[in-house]
Amino acid sequence: MPRDKKQALLLLLITSVIWGASFLLIKKGLAVFTPLQTGLLRITFAMLAMLPVALTSLRTYLPGRTGLLLVAGLCGNLLPALFFALAETRLDSGLTGVLNALTPLFTLMVGFFFFRMRHTGQQVLGMLIGLGGAVFLSFIGKDGLLAGFNAYALLVLAATFLYGFNINFIKRYLTDIPSIKLTALSLLLVGLPALLIFLFTDWTYRLTLPGASRAVMALIVLGVVNTALALILFFRLLKIASPVVASSVTYIIPVIALLLGSWDGEALGIAHILGMAMIFIGVVVVSRA
Repeated sequence: MPRDKKQALLLLLITSVIWGASFLLIKKGLAVFTPLQTGLLRITFAMLAMLPVALTSLRTYLPGRTGLLLVAGLCGNLLPALFFALAETRLDSGLTGVLNALTPLFTLMVGFFFFRMRHTGQQVLGMLIGLGGAVFLSFIGKDGLLAGFNAYALLVLAATFLYGFNINFIKRYLTDIPSIKLTALSLLLVGLPALLIFLFTDWTYRLTLPGASRAVMALIVLGVVNTALALILFFRLLKIASPVVASSVTYIIPVIALLLGSWDGEALGIAHILGMAMIFIGVVVVSRA
């Protein structure tokens, strides 16, 4: 196997495992911190990890682009982080990871409705299949069996919608900024307010609770490794592999999330597999179209 292919495969697996573990780390953070604090800390630690890159890019890219970069930071980082944390107060981490696989479908959907991208009947069919899988998964209870509709699944859908919007938004307005510098600057603009808001919460009390050190460590890893480092690895993957190979993370992340959730005691049943299969089929149909 050529060296580039081996490196691409290794990066693909590492990035998928890192991002797939994010949902379990959110769960560990929520054991001590509130959803608001969990989301804010995740963004704060990610911002601190990317701070050197952001500071060296301020003069070049920030003037005249602050508003655009702020939108990218809100839609691509801060708001999804808060939505995922709140959703996991009522959803298993594995199920949240599976629903996250809807991001490619929402990317196309947002492009169709907000950015006037063309679409085909096959793409519409794929989106409907994928969304059908998401609706099906929204009826799965903590025991892995079908139950009543869980409205917290809508928070995950909102987060993936924002990811889809952000991808289209960046493609339209910010393509001239290198990806790593774009990430660092957008994190800086939302990370500083996130840190300030966090300081006005009851974080000192939270640090006295049992398991606080483990929760903090989980959120440090979530911000530094699962957000900042994972993005750097993914950008490297995009440079040496085709978009088709890079997009394979969409299929691997939910599997990792489900397996880790099951390892942590969450239910894993046939209903989860069926719902995930519907989402995968929808993504494949859309991609091939």
